[in-house]
Amino acid sequence: MFSIILGLICGVGMPMQTSINTKLGENLKSTYLSSATTFLVGAVGASIIMMLFMGGIHIPFDILIKEPLWIWTGGLCGTFIVILSITSLPKLGSIETMVMLVLGQIIIGLAVDNFGWFYQEVIHLTLWRFLGSALVLGGTVMVSLANRNGEARTEKKTGGIWFYRFTALAAGVFCGLQIAVNGALGNVIGDSFTATLISMVFGFMGVVVVICILYIFKGGRSAVFVEGPDIKGKWWMFTGGLFSLLIVGGNVVIARVIGTGLSVILNVVGQTFGGIVIDAVGFLGIEKKPVTMAKVAGVLIMIVGIVLVTFL
Repeated sequence: MFSIILGLICGVGMPMQTSINTKLGENLKSTYLSSATTFLVGAVGASIIMMLFMGGIHIPFDILIKEPLWIWTGGLCGTFIVILSITSLPKLGSIETMVMLVLGQIIIGLAVDNFGWFYQEVIHLTLWRFLGSALVLGGTVMVSLANRNGEARTEKKTGGIWFYRFTALAAGVFCGLQIAVNGALGNVIGDSFTATLISMVFGFMGVVVVICILYIFKGGRSAVFVEGPDIKGKWWMFTGGLFSLLIVGGNVVIARVIGTGLSVILNVVGQTFGGIVIDAVGFLGIEKKPVTMAKVAGVLIMIVGIVLVTFL
């Protein structure tokens, strides 16, 4: 039960992190710089916790050197999530992007469990798990459509639209892979905080590399951010990294216990519920969107899906 609650909390933290990071990106004039800041704050937060409560930072390189290279890639998955989401969202709109993200997460989550990839315990795909996952996806679609609030259907969907659908789907796949890889890393090390720190550091390094590439090959400074960042007196904009610490660290813990598939589904449900609450209260000045019966029905359908995946 603790793992289920933690998985939902991790999911709720996702839209909160996104909202805060969006504001930070607007003020820093750079989405990429905002992402790098988030990873850096998360890494510093994990380091402080380890120094205060775990007697310091110790990376067991003697153990990790014997593992395959993919054991280090959880943080890099986070980098790909950022890049692919940024690429697809303007072309697809929020509704279709969300659906493709969720679809990618569910597909890879079930595959990891079914085949036992990344040292995960094999949890075979049954009819009930398939139906439960389908209900979670269906609930996501229902909530997303109910949440459009007049959003245009993006007439930009012309040539190459399937490329952007694929990038959004790939972003979802990387979300699931990050949970699986970080869970495996936590099992190998035997310490969730160290695994979280490694993931944050590699995520930060990945975004920095992207920023450098953009700076060199895409027009210099203007390709990364423009002049005039405004962050004075807005310390709360840097708390997105703390939510990232909660999300990544929490998923390291639960993936080790309940597997990748259920971890992903719990994240999706928590994310959807959190998004509804954030829209309802107008968090950080975003446009308020009322809670409708369609949204409530969508969440209830997702909960039924959780029950099928978890207990049948």
